[in-house]
Amino acid sequence: MSCPELPRTQAYLDGALDSAASREAEAHLETCEECQAMATAAAELSDALRTSATHHRASPQLRASVYRMLEVEIAPRRNPVRRSFWFGAFGGAGVTALAASLSLFLILPPSAATLADAVTDAHTGALMRGQIFEVASSNHHTVKPWFAGRVAVSPPVVDFAKQGFVLTGGRIDDIAGSRAAVVTYRHGAHEVDLFVWADRGSRLPGETMRHGYRAIFWKNGDLNFAAVSDTESAELKKFIALVHAAPE
Repeated sequence: MSCPELPRTQAYLDGALDSAASREAEAHLETCEECQAMATAAAELSDALRTSATHHRASPQLRASVYRMLEVEIAPRRNPVRRSFWFGAFGGAGVTALAASLSLFLILPPSAATLADAVTDAHTGALMRGQIFEVASSNHHTVKPWFAGRVAVSPPVVDFAKQGFVLTGGRIDDIAGSRAAVVTYRHGAHEVDLFVWADRGSRLPGETMRHGYRAIFWKNGDLNFAAVSDTESAELKKFIALVHAAPE
């Protein structure tokens, strides 16, 4: 017989529940095999969509049409004599220039230094706020599907407790304009964050140190990864080796 909690579990995976209802759904998901199976299927579908989706650039005709609509949208509707300087600056050709500048800003990949600062700031910010995770669980059946309705990447979620890295949950963070999945681990007295976000052609910095926190970056396919912690370099590299060896 179907579990009566399936609709609520689906709503949880879609990110449609408030915090209290999400906690209840997470607790149920920990113990219900039927809901775990649905969550796993949702995560696999998310993986399939991410890996098989195609991306298309807008044609020049479509871009020109959008620019024309923008110009019409901010054209003066009343008394043209009282236009301000700023109105004129953002009208007509100004709109086109502004839209082109914004488009360029959005497609330019962040620098290596920006990424190093971004992941370190995200890691330390979560520690300072006491919000290391938004979903707290050592069960990958709970953590993995939690990301499905919240971020456009599907991170590897594996508990390495036997090797000393205990899965504690996950959260979402912003990394230099990209929405990243963060899988959280505990290693002794240290917190370890595994950041995963879509690659925008950035040059990754390798290994960095910021304010006592170490970050190691790498790419895998169309995804960028960063492991961040205040643990020793050898320990962090051991964690990364476990992530590399984990099944997809």
